[in-house]
Amino acid sequence: MTNLNKLFMYKQNIGPDFLKRFCLLNNIRSKFLTVFLLICSSLFVLYDFFIIQKTSSTELFLLHFKADIIFLVLSMTFTLFIYFNQVKTHHNLQNYHKYIHGIISLSVLIWSVFKSILFIKYGNGSYSLAFISILLTSLIYLFPTLFHFVQLFFVCIFAIIISLTMSITINDIIYDFSILVVFIFLSILVSRYIFYLQYKVLLKEKEILKYKRKVSNGIK
Repeated sequence: MTNLNKLFMYKQNIGPDFLKRFCLLNNIRSKFLTVFLLICSSLFVLYDFFIIQKTSSTELFLLHFKADIIFLVLSMTFTLFIYFNQVKTHHNLQNYHKYIHGIISLSVLIWSVFKSILFIKYGNGSYSLAFISILLTSLIYLFPTLFHFVQLFFVCIFAIIISLTMSITINDIIYDFSILVVFIFLSILVSRYIFYLQYKVLLKEKEILKYKRKVSNGIK
């Protein structure tokens, strides 16, 4: 397996057992991520009330407030769902587990891109919030290569559509979007490397478990 193939491991090369193990890790990490998102969304709502409402127009305040309220409700829903659907082993995972992790990740990215575009349109902001969210989801969630690509591709399309809807000039869209694409490319490389390292760890654990079983059977 070449170095490129090691980084961009596809679903058919991993096997269903390892995919379930990755899903279990996502489930465990979501316990902490959803609580973090709940705290962050609450802080953003408070920021809207105490800062944006006093310093910006009513229209801009409502845009920020609606986006943050939706994200707060989603964060509460995700937190409750994850904590009431925890499993102890990968054998107990259901199909809906893998979908909820993808929904959480995509929701975070969409919200952060929308907020970033608001900051760009109505101030001297940038895609900083989107950068942080992309990096956060790339480091935490272990998704197969195809899903990771599709998710970030959808985020790019969403960013372009919202930018055009906000009447941002084409030149500004190209400039800001090019920086976003570069960061997305770097995050893909980082996430794929983490995915590969975790795969090696799980593979090693599985080999050790097989060895222990052989030794145990030999003793018997």
